[in-house]
Amino acid sequence: MDAHPNGAAPDDGEPNGAEPIDGGPRRGLGPLARVDGRWLVGDHRDRTHLEFTAGGIVPHADGQPGEVVEWGRFMGLGLAVTPHRWTGSRRTALLSLGQMAPLGLTGPHLTATVRHPYAYWTGRFSHHRGHRYAPHELIALGVLLGDTVEAGEAALLGDRAWLDDAVPRIAPLRREGELRAAVGKLLAGARAARGLRGS
Repeated sequence: MDAHPNGAAPDDGEPNGAEPIDGGPRRGLGPLARVDGRWLVGDHRDRTHLEFTAGGIVPHADGQPGEVVEWGRFMGLGLAVTPHRWTGSRRTALLSLGQMAPLGLTGPHLTATVRHPYAYWTGRFSHHRGHRYAPHELIALGVLLGDTVEAGEAALLGDRAWLDDAVPRIAPLRREGELRAAVGKLLAGARAARGLRGS
């Protein structure tokens, strides 16, 4: 996960359109936000974003959904985004000739190796306008995505109820060890609910 804090600028508030979770204060985690009952990565307002569905990740661009990438294809899942919108934008990359572009020309995105067939996948999304992502939330989201997929439980990322529970539980955590332990407990709870054992 490529997160690049840039000073101690104040938080600009929650992403526009994001909802409270069961009446609570948390509406999302970095670029991950619940909108109209759906979990989306990126600014959904007629911009490039990714939708987590029961079937997999659906990329959206120019107001149109793309082809779903099924959860069973993911072998890993990483996050590349910066707290501030301008530092991770493609425009900044072009104007600075790459000197001020930690994300290159791709901009904010999810990365993965997928199978059937094997390929390197990049899912682009837009940084929420007028919003600074808290660095600790970017770390938390990276752990949630990566550990869930590595545990063979990628489909849980398409389970709205599971994310409704998981996001507010890990959002306040700051230490990576605490994050990994919390995600591990969430995964174990999901397995227990299905009557499964083991890691």
